Amino acid sequence: MTNKVKLLMVGPTECGKTTLTNFLSEAGEVGGGEYRPTKASRIVEFEIPNLTVNSMTTKAEVELWDVSGDRRFENCWPAIQRGVNGIVFVYSPGREDHARTLDTLYTHFVEQQGLRETQCVVFCHYKPGFQGKGAKLSNSFNQIPKMDTQLDEESGSVRRDFNHFVASVLGHMSAVAEMQENSILS
Repeated sequence: MTNKVKLLMVGPTECGKTTLTNFLSEAGEVGGGEYRPTKASRIVEFEIPNLTVNSMTTKAEVELWDVSGDRRFENCWPAIQRGVNGIVFVYSPGREDHARTLDTLYTHFVEQQGLRETQCVVFCHYKPGFQGKGAKLSNSFNQIPKMDTQLDEESGSVRRDFNHFVASVLGHMSAVAEMQENSILS
């Protein structure tokens, strides 16, 4: 059994969205090099084998949209949001302005789309060599799982946490589909 899922990676500029997208999808250089901002969005597709969803093993076909944090591309958001199943919020620790930006993104990508907290995750992304702790996020994020990500030391846990999130989103999608089928049969 294979499941398709559309996820968005959103956050402020220069917080590590593209680095995380490249790492998770194995679709490019991870870290180093010159900073090149994403224009509007970039889509990568990849598979995750052997996910456990509702006590069954499945394969996920992931469509991961790396969304620019530059508000100049805000007019593209409605098209980007169409058909989204989950959101990965990313921010850099020690940046209070990133916490405020996440609030705006939460409004646009979660509230306006009617997504649930179970369809979201927050990655506080630590760039190599950074010491410190994450910014305090608003109450909008109280029910959303938060994970620290660091690719220089804990790469395995980043992939494991992401795969767990994908399995959670697929579980939610399955539950919604079952409820819709039951309402038709009733």
